[in-house]
Amino acid sequence: MTSPGDAAPVKPPPSFSPGVPRVASKTRYPNQRRDSSPSLDADLGDSRLRSSPTPPLSATTSDLPIRSASPRPQSFRSSTPQLARSSLGSPVEGRFEGSEEIRSLIIRSFSPVVGVCASADTDELVRQKGFAGGFWELIRPFGENIPGKIVIRDSVGASRGWEDFGVRFVDLAGKTPTPNDSSAGRSSSLAQVEDVLDKQLGSTDDPLGGSLRPKDFLSFPTTSPLYKVFLRQLLSISSATPHETFRHPVASIIAISSRNTAPLETLRQLYADTNNGNKKVPDWVHPEYLRYYVLVHDEDRDDIAESTKLYDQMKRHFGLHCHLLRLRSNQCVVTDDDSAQVPECEWQSPAERLSGRIEPLVDLDTNGLLYLFESDVMAIKAFVRELVAQSVIPYMENRVAVWNDQVASRRRGISGRFMSMSRRWAGFGSGSRSSLTAGGASGNYDLSHGYYKADTPEAVLRKMADFAFMLRDWKLSASTYELLRSDYANDKAWRYHAGAYEMCAVSMLLNPSAIGTKMKLDGVDQMFDTACYSYLTRCSDAPNALRCLTLAMELLKSRGGSAVESAARWAMRAMDLGLVGPIGQGLFSERVSACYAARAPVSGMKWGSRHRKAGMWSVFAADAWLRLGKPSLASASLEEAERLYADVLDADGSFPMPEMQTFIDNLRHAVKVEYLEARGLDTRDETTTAEALGTEETSEKLDRRRNRKSLIANPLDLGGLGPAQGPRDNDNAANDDFERA
Repeated sequence: MTSPGDAAPVKPPPSFSPGVPRVASKTRYPNQRRDSSPSLDADLGDSRLRSSPTPPLSATTSDLPIRSASPRPQSFRSSTPQLARSSLGSPVEGRFEGSEEIRSLIIRSFSPVVGVCASADTDELVRQKGFAGGFWELIRPFGENIPGKIVIRDSVGASRGWEDFGVRFVDLAGKTPTPNDSSAGRSSSLAQVEDVLDKQLGSTDDPLGGSLRPKDFLSFPTTSPLYKVFLRQLLSISSATPHETFRHPVASIIAISSRNTAPLETLRQLYADTNNGNKKVPDWVHPEYLRYYVLVHDEDRDDIAESTKLYDQMKRHFGLHCHLLRLRSNQCVVTDDDSAQVPECEWQSPAERLSGRIEPLVDLDTNGLLYLFESDVMAIKAFVRELVAQSVIPYMENRVAVWNDQVASRRRGISGRFMSMSRRWAGFGSGSRSSLTAGGASGNYDLSHGYYKADTPEAVLRKMADFAFMLRDWKLSASTYELLRSDYANDKAWRYHAGAYEMCAVSMLLNPSAIGTKMKLDGVDQMFDTACYSYLTRCSDAPNALRCLTLAMELLKSRGGSAVESAARWAMRAMDLGLVGPIGQGLFSERVSACYAARAPVSGMKWGSRHRKAGMWSVFAADAWLRLGKPSLASASLEEAERLYADVLDADGSFPMPEMQTFIDNLRHAVKVEYLEARGLDTRDETTTAEALGTEETSEKLDRRRNRKSLIANPLDLGGLGPAQGPRDNDNAANDDFERA
């Protein structure tokens, strides 16, 4: 794949230097909780939902299986105070974890969307079971993880089974967003992501309620629960937009119940509502999608024989895409013998999270949660699997084959290339819209509305590429996105242009055999750079820009080798542009550290690793958590920094540079004071301090430091003593000091 040639290379902002990391600000006073940057407030706006609680996240932070075990790091005696921590864990967990979990999370975020259109009697039957949202709310959690293996064929006929496939159920009666969303509304979604993290972190990382001791953190899981929450929330922001079809319905469920007095007429009316009625999709959504008809039978009150006859009539009238779903209308409670708890929805938007209740990540109390009969759970799972395996997947495979043969092959041929050149230079041969538009672009793009109509070749090819991506045929999707990039640039469809560059690079990185040389990796970096520039400068789309940079960071990190340094640069770019809030700054600092820590040394040599850079960014993360008033997370970051710096430490565990040792001591002491003051203890009594920290090791270290100057006497020195001000006064000098260490 060649590097993009239809757009000029994008220069990074003046404040961003790829080789120089951002240095965190100096340590604040213990009672100073937040320090929001002006650029973040300008980008994200002031509409923050601070008063809305969050629903439980226990099912969404530890449900993915660990695919590969990581080797335990070299053990050494840490000099960082071991603070009591809550069940949240530390975002620095899993520095050398396998990347399969994060890759699976990214892939599952781009799942097919299935709309739900249920009759009034069906919703009423489900509400009797305790689901206020009706039939859509009942089946929504069961679509995110399809039981068993789903077999998918690619464009060349090869089949492969996937065990983590899923779909998203959406309510077609819900409000559809307009394509021209304001920049303020888009920025507020990032503020909501920060609010979700803030409320979740505040409800779990309370030092007074910590239930785990440091010994519980000797072996780390693969990924931080807090970072997985952030990544899920970021990937859940996207709604239905014209420039990408991932949130457009692939199919729709039309459901009636056995209580309906005119079932066939109701089904026809519901179909008409989705085709031309109040549930019709907008003009930029392709109206031809699969309809799947469901008859919900009431096991407690209706006759199964009558329902079977009606089901046979449905198959004769509407085809084989039908299903008979047998459910009980009585509400299930936890005391029932065959009760089963309803799984939690993993992919909830930040607004949905903020509108729920505050729950910790790990909660054994199940009061207030919905339950279903075991027979209902098995029936819904069988229905969802049949829908996906026998209807949705074959339909998508068929549409990709048809579009590839009828549209893409013509565009790839000599005649298609000639017509594309003619449209570019002469302004003719563009199909239904050959006239020049007001903006000077020629083609099918409607500048007045900002989108392509659903039947235009550009929109069909984008839908084909997205279908191939969701079917995990990344080779076909990458070639199709590459085919579209020049067309979108010629038409000045900048949001389409940015999306094509972004998803082309993502498809190449997800394809195991796509990247083989350094030259191709440079081309991927150029694609991400162009996409980020178009999102921010031409479209003012901060959420998609942050998604682009985050995907670049995680997928390049999973490649290993020299790609991890590019991943670290994209994470620094996101922080430099102010796309993340204070909590995001801490999380991204840790991801930069994780990227550098993943760089393995040259085979047979001791050089080539980036552990000192990783340790430096762990120190920056500790400072970020301390400014947020989270001493336990800051303590964990310092422990990780000491582990990464193990090769340069002296025999007594101190740094060879006195200035750097002083800086680490100041930060460590500030963490200790913050923790103790949160517990209401007197930090001037060293004996009480050692007992409060709860480890003999900390007591020994306090004894060794009795002759050192105490920072408690002068509280002004706590935030700015000596080298602690160095990173703010002279960034390059501080970076050089860390590198020499």
